[in-house]
Amino acid sequence: MKKTHVILLLFITAMLSLATGALAASNLTEIKAYLNSEIKFRLDGKPWRPVGDNGEEVLPITYNGTTYLPLRVVANAFDIPIAWESSTQTVSMRESSNLTLYSKEVKVDNWSEKFYDIADKKQLVFGNRQYDGAYAFTAENVGLGWYEGSPYLKFNFGKPYNTLHLTLYSPSSMKVRVMNGSNQQLTEEISLEADRVTELDVDLQGSPYALVSAYDAAVQAEKPLLYILKDSYVTTAAIPVSLK
Repeated sequence: MKKTHVILLLFITAMLSLATGALAASNLTEIKAYLNSEIKFRLDGKPWRPVGDNGEEVLPITYNGTTYLPLRVVANAFDIPIAWESSTQTVSMRESSNLTLYSKEVKVDNWSEKFYDIADKKQLVFGNRQYDGAYAFTAENVGLGWYEGSPYLKFNFGKPYNTLHLTLYSPSSMKVRVMNGSNQQLTEEISLEADRVTELDVDLQGSPYALVSAYDAAVQAEKPLLYILKDSYVTTAAIPVSLK
């Protein structure tokens, strides 16, 4: 039998799993290939079995004397971060998918009595830690609770993301809600303890927007500030690219 050459697939071919409509695209070429169950693999000197995200065995494909493995399988084996963006048909490898609130790509809008973009680090020492930046706005009084037009900060991340990791601080106990661009609530009501940094993850469900609204949980003469620390970030989870 003709000797085959095993190549770790580090580029996208027509063998990637695509939507039915994309298969009809003019830039795809139909080929005839074979699943090859005879090939064995070793990784770092030990036997290795290619498996998919669900733990199922993945057979390599042989085409014109060259053997291919799906990109996802190889990336997982070598711990290479990978993401698939279907809108642009682009695979990203070893790229950070996190976008922090420090980025100029993030646009901020607000509806509140007072809003601050804080860069003075002396004002940003919370929980024995110094932070480098924060957005702050006045929350609503407890007596009013939630209503249409409650104070908020709205973030536009420029493109859809899956997860928002928030780092929040308030000198007073507060109730916080996070919504998407259509004012649909993405979390249950979040309780913040006074004078404590709180970190939480919010499922953005592919929204390019996040709206954070808050009201004071205690009766006070002066409305307190909610700090959204710029260490907060959005991230896009890797979408499996697999051979089906």
